[in-house]
Amino acid sequence: MSDEQPPQEPDLGGIPNWYREIFPAGPRDGFFQKMGAHSASFVDRGTHQLVVSFDNLAEAGGRRYDRDPWAGKFCADNGWSHLGIYAQPPSWFRDARLIAFLEKLRDDGFFEGFDRVTFCGTSMGGFGALAFCDLAPGATVIAFSPQSSLHTDLVPWETRFAKGRRMDWTLPYSDAATQTGRAGAVYLIYDPFQKEDRHHIERFAGDNLHPLRGFGLGHKSALVLRRMNTLKPVMAAAITGTLTPQLFYRLMRKRKDVYLYRTNIEAYLAERNKDSLQLMFRRAFKRRRVASRQANSDQQEREQT
Repeated sequence: MSDEQPPQEPDLGGIPNWYREIFPAGPRDGFFQKMGAHSASFVDRGTHQLVVSFDNLAEAGGRRYDRDPWAGKFCADNGWSHLGIYAQPPSWFRDARLIAFLEKLRDDGFFEGFDRVTFCGTSMGGFGALAFCDLAPGATVIAFSPQSSLHTDLVPWETRFAKGRRMDWTLPYSDAATQTGRAGAVYLIYDPFQKEDRHHIERFAGDNLHPLRGFGLGHKSALVLRRMNTLKPVMAAAITGTLTPQLFYRLMRKRKDVYLYRTNIEAYLAERNKDSLQLMFRRAFKRRRVASRQANSDQQEREQT
């Protein structure tokens, strides 16, 4: 009997999904670049579409070996090339090495090699998408509940994100509101009931802006859309340039079935001492949930008969 073992597939457990595609025996080209507290991974799935995503606070600080960039699986499922930017601290990407890396990609013609480029992210990641989109003029941007800056001279009313406000806001690309002039469509999805988020959106100007008001989504607008099973359709439409206000508001109707929507609206009413309206809204929400469950149950019975 031979001592030789039959060839085995590599053990892919515990490694990130992007590495499965670009590891030495992987099917695609790409790279991983680490720059101190920031990193970048790139998977080349063709020149038709590049998506550039930025971490939000939920991803920042992650220490898992199998860490994927924001929207990584979504891009893979759609066959889009993907450049994911990671942040270990809540840095708002205020790092000279990261900025130099992104500028070198621009200078090397990296972004020009794609038919379409889209920058995307939520909250801190939304800031990153807006702040750096000028590296690829004509790019589409989709930003959920973004900040325009945390520079205290520019946004003195912003008292959230204490660690982020302590970062170096003297670096370039520190005011996203000045970076979107050469972009293509810029989709800004936010809840106007969130005062600070609304003030950030009001700092942007230009005919290419498409503010989409997600009443009741709260600051975690992307999370609520995901709970509604509408985040992917919204993202796909924005990335491919087909997102319209009509489509967005039609998809938004599902928010009335999501518990986070209820808590956001109740908090908004409570802040304004609208106790009677808060009670009426809570009762209406419960009635709608009961009616929805009954309708689903009736539908299942009909399908079984």
